[in-house]
Amino acid sequence: MLPRLALVALLALAATAPAARAEPVLVVGDGTATLRDDPSLPPDTMTAPPPAEERPCATAAASAAGPTVRSTLARVERAGAITAEQRAAWLATYRRARATASRMRSGRSGELRAVINGVESLARRRLLTSTRMPAAFLQLQRNAEFWPTRSFPKAPQPERKPCTGAAGLGGGRVTFKGDPVVFQWYPGQGLQIQPLANFGKANALWRACQPPEQPPQPGAEPPPPCRPEELRALLDRMVALASERGGFTAWEYFFAFGGGTPPWISGLAQGTAIQALTRGSQLLTDPRYVEVARGALGAFETQPPLGVRTTSASGSGRHYLIYSFSPGLRVLNGFLQSLVGLYDFAAATKDRRAERLFKAGDRAARREIPRHDTGAWSLYASPGAESDLGYHRLVRDFLQSLCERTRTGAYCRRAKTFDRYLHERTRVGFGGIGAVRLGADANVRFTLSKLSCVTLRVRRGDKLVHVRKLVLPRGLRGLTYHPTRAGRYRVEVQAVDLLNHHTRVRRPLTVKPRKRP
Repeated sequence: MLPRLALVALLALAATAPAARAEPVLVVGDGTATLRDDPSLPPDTMTAPPPAEERPCATAAASAAGPTVRSTLARVERAGAITAEQRAAWLATYRRARATASRMRSGRSGELRAVINGVESLARRRLLTSTRMPAAFLQLQRNAEFWPTRSFPKAPQPERKPCTGAAGLGGGRVTFKGDPVVFQWYPGQGLQIQPLANFGKANALWRACQPPEQPPQPGAEPPPPCRPEELRALLDRMVALASERGGFTAWEYFFAFGGGTPPWISGLAQGTAIQALTRGSQLLTDPRYVEVARGALGAFETQPPLGVRTTSASGSGRHYLIYSFSPGLRVLNGFLQSLVGLYDFAAATKDRRAERLFKAGDRAARREIPRHDTGAWSLYASPGAESDLGYHRLVRDFLQSLCERTRTGAYCRRAKTFDRYLHERTRVGFGGIGAVRLGADANVRFTLSKLSCVTLRVRRGDKLVHVRKLVLPRGLRGLTYHPTRAGRYRVEVQAVDLLNHHTRVRRPLTVKPRKRP
């Protein structure tokens, strides 16, 4: 289980928009490991949902008594779903990984053992199907190659928030020479194939081959080169790593996260996959990718925990979940990007099934979007906390993408509104605190329009006598100060938003002497 204290970890910031900067990736092979900047690789943001209910002990006991990896491979081969060569190769990969882990004495051995345990758990639960085997055993192979000789991959430094700095759950990105698949380290769970990062990169590779919307500015960095064969190689690998899940094609996640037990899927990743495959099919004139994308539509027709389709909170249309294991979590950015992917596929193919899925989601989205608008910022989920800066920009960009596609005011107006919030200071309502008696607490009550780093400063004359700093969400808030001397004070409440806009409000405070007995 990943730590729940960190709310934001390094999934999807550039699924449709260009990456703001090149992302570092560790390229491993030929006995070396080189950190390189990849301008096509999107940043990663992943917020854990509320934890799911714990599974009963009986379920775990039954799972432990299930089939082994060896017996599962033999059974699937007898059924004709894999070849004898595949069975032998994957069994050898499994045995090598176990032998490697048994020889390791460093703390990194736990990362490899976690991936081994993941494959064994799939087998025990009878979920290690023939279509999951390519991804499951590739992860096993790469982890057995990586952990004996490599240190923990370092994640890029996230954009700092006021007061605290952003904390992350995920580690750095890793690729292996000769293979375009992007992995990400999740501490305690090894290197994992990250579907959204891979399809986000595919979108960026496609975008590099499109004519520029505007002429380049003098002195600007040159755009990345068009590399269609790199796009083809990445899409081919991701097609080969797709699973069959409940009758549809899916790109599954094979690690535990936020209470979800693997394998699980993301509507955000599915939508981005459909979009990238559609674009790749057009650029590369290869109809195979469109057919794979068509097979992935079933995720938006299937209810959780297999799929991501659920009823809208508004009662109209359908909401598409960001996580198949968390039907109560309604995340706007994941929902909007799934609609972008469905729209692009429907527009390119004139597929009526995709059109119906988009329209059902569109009806729900138009009603749900206002619930994520606080009047000064956006909510990550409804109900839920405010977005961090990356998620707020992400929602704005996805709204703009839908605006450009549909020309619908529900998307266009809100995109402009959310953009305006980026330039507005926090509104602080502070009516003052009047006078208190020495020995009593001065209760400083104020309102904030959005998430901010708040600093309370108290001065007596020119002397600073009290400072307190903390991050507070929007709404009515209160802090206390315990004066130690009578006299006149000046109380300042300073709010700094996520873009470092400052707002200061000052009010006088009179501290009266104690009453005489």
